[in-house]
Amino acid sequence: MPAGYEYEIDHRVIHGAAWDHVTLDDLEHYLSEAARLPDDLRGAIEYLDLSEVITLQVSTVGALQLAPWYEALFDRGIRGSVIFAPDEEVHEIAETIISTCSMVSGGLPDGYCLTRQPVAPEEALQVLQRKRCLRGERPAQVALAV
Repeated sequence: MPAGYEYEIDHRVIHGAAWDHVTLDDLEHYLSEAARLPDDLRGAIEYLDLSEVITLQVSTVGALQLAPWYEALFDRGIRGSVIFAPDEEVHEIAETIISTCSMVSGGLPDGYCLTRQPVAPEEALQVLQRKRCLRGERPAQVALAV
């Protein structure tokens, strides 16, 4: 499975990563496991590193299937999500996933931040709280409203 995560309890970060050829099933598996973490997720955020992804095979219809998993994380108290996707094609697909999840589930309290620049996982919460991404990129939730 080319997707996995670890929960860094000290920083309240679900640090996810995906690599190689990533499918909808891979992301669903990752999100379903993250949504069932036994720890208290109130105040936690997700940091998803897609920098090693060669292809991300998720359509708009497939993105609809991911929305309930983000909603499950929201119900568990997760605050937001920072997604690092430097590749143009992967970035565009990630933007589609974020847009779809925001429309279906109403988004996360601190929103989503899609960036082409890496963020240290322990700094991801500050990025969301400042409501901006690195190098002037806006959080996707704000970008969608414009």
